Order: sequence, then structure tokens, then C-alpha cells
Amino acid sequence: MRTPRARTVAAACVLLALSAPSAAADGGTGNIVVAPAVTTRDEPVTVTVHAASCRTGSASSPAFGETPLTPRADGTGGHAAPAVARDVAPGSYDITVTCDDGRSVTRTAAFTVVDGGLHGGHGPAPADGSSSADLVVGGLMVAFALIGGGVLWLRGEGGEQGRPPE
Repeated sequence: MRTPRARTVAAACVLLALSAPSAAADGGTGNIVVAPAVTTRDEPVTVTVHAASCRTGSASSPAFGETPLTPRADGTGGHAAPAVARDVAPGSYDITVTCDDGRSVTRTAAFTVVDGGLHGGHGPAPADGSSSADLVVGGLMVAFALIGGGVLWLRGEGGEQGRPPE
């Protein structure tokens, strides 16, 4: 029977879609996109404003101060690549973009600064490696995956195994 399997796949897709963070905010002057959404101290973030009317101006945040916007080559807005200050505290930070015409928009919680360094290009990690909480959570995830697979196998939903169609 394929219905439980289809429901499981659908539920996984819904959870994946709901867990994907959005990095765009609309505030009248266009979209503000920040990448990466999670960074560490002394690392650059890219701030992009998607609004033809806001190609120049400035972007500011308590995490990096004020930096000028440079017009994008395609004429659809401006961008900047400021570095997060070394002495900034971990947490979420807002970014305010002020266009040359005086309009401004603030993206609240635009990005998050965490402790640690970047390991292997896969995002922030603690400077001293994985914490015990990371190991516990990872171990629980593996255990639940094995238990779930075992339950499906015991119920006979792990494959067709030569059963006649229903």
C-alpha cells in the first residue's frame, strides 16, 4: 500500500518548505536580501537592495556600522559587502537601507552573528568543534531514523517484496 509512504513524503516536503528561512523583506523601497543569513565576527555579509529607485545610498547595522551602496550592473538596485565587526556580540541584527532620495527601510533580524569560525565552508561551527549538545541531538536524530526505518520494515512498508497488487 503506497498511501502511508506518500503521506510520509508529503509531510517531509511540507516540513522542509516551512523550515527554509526567507532572506528577503519588502518595505516599500524594494527587497533587502542578506547573505549569508548566519555569519561570524569579522566575516563579510552581502547586502543587496532590489529596487531600481535605490541604487545608491547606504546600508547600516549595529553589527557593521554604515556602508555605501554601489549600483548593481543591471540597474535594479544597489549592493554592499560590509564585514561584521570583531567586537560585536552574538545575536540577530537589523539592517537599515537609506536611499539617496531619503526613503529608508529596515529589515529586522536580517542576519545572525554566532560565536566560532567557519569550518569547511558549511557554515558556522563552534571554534572548539562540536559541543556535547550537538552530539546528543545528532545521536538522537540517528536513533529516531533507525527506529522509524525498523518500524516501517516490520510493518512491511519498506518495499513491495513480491506482494500482489491491492
